[in-house]
Amino acid sequence: MWTGLSLALCAFGLLAFWPWYSPEQEFPLFQDIVTVMLFLNSVSILCYSLLLQAVSRLVAAYWKPRPGVLPLIWYVLVSCLLLFYLNHKSISARPPLILLLSVPGLLHYWISTMLRILASVPKTHIDPRDEDHKFL
Repeated sequence: MWTGLSLALCAFGLLAFWPWYSPEQEFPLFQDIVTVMLFLNSVSILCYSLLLQAVSRLVAAYWKPRPGVLPLIWYVLVSCLLLFYLNHKSISARPPLILLLSVPGLLHYWISTMLRILASVPKTHIDPRDEDHKFL
């Protein structure tokens, strides 16, 4: 449910807030706060979390890497792709931009991983004498 809702909101953010600018604007993404707050977060979540989850499920049938190896490989690949795709004049500004762009996606991936781990933990028997469960 979490992944489906995230995918729907991400698709909405990409389609509804796709930036359309003229070539005369020098820094189009930084002139529009809606683009920075919604579109870039959607791109980050799509690139660094949702696609990684899809790839990890597909790869899991063929290859069982150690925990953390596939996310690290994916982070490097996506960062290299964005390094060449970003249309920014300053080469030294690209790595900090990629680092900032990856934060929402990595946070979403961490939350998704924690929710998957918590969902796989078996439910324990509730003791009726326990005060926390008295009114349930």
